[in-house]
Amino acid sequence: MLFPEVLTVRVVEAESQLPVPEVALILVLKALRKNDYYVGPIITGREGRAEFTRALCERTILRAQEMFVMDYAGDLSSCGPIADLSLHRPDHIARMIQQYDAAPQFWGRAFEDARTLFRRLRSVENARFESAHVKLQDSEIVKRPELSMALKRVVQSRTNHE
Repeated sequence: MLFPEVLTVRVVEAESQLPVPEVALILVLKALRKNDYYVGPIITGREGRAEFTRALCERTILRAQEMFVMDYAGDLSSCGPIADLSLHRPDHIARMIQQYDAAPQFWGRAFEDARTLFRRLRSVENARFESAHVKLQDSEIVKRPELSMALKRVVQSRTNHE
């Protein structure tokens, strides 16, 4: 996979086009052999921006290989040309937090600053938005390493009890 030095994602609310802060995104790099690599989660800042760097992708791949020796193979350049960018699912976030709480010495190894990341993950706003995915073609993101991702708010159904 070809990957830019920095891939910047601007997350906006679909209807208003306003930035969406405090949501977690995950980038899935498609391995051609064995398991895919999950980069992130990266949490958007006040301006709704998140950055995935080539260096982060490479570190994620190395850490996955160190933590699970038999499950992963290859490097960034050996990943397929299409990646998936997603709003991290709330149930996956909950499972990550549960695993980290049970074994922080092990699961924390996967991240640069695990304590801060998991503190922030406990308050992300992902559950307020519908699931969202964007397919990324490596040749396109190298040419244009900035993209926008629009999120739709979850519609709250209201029932009358009259």
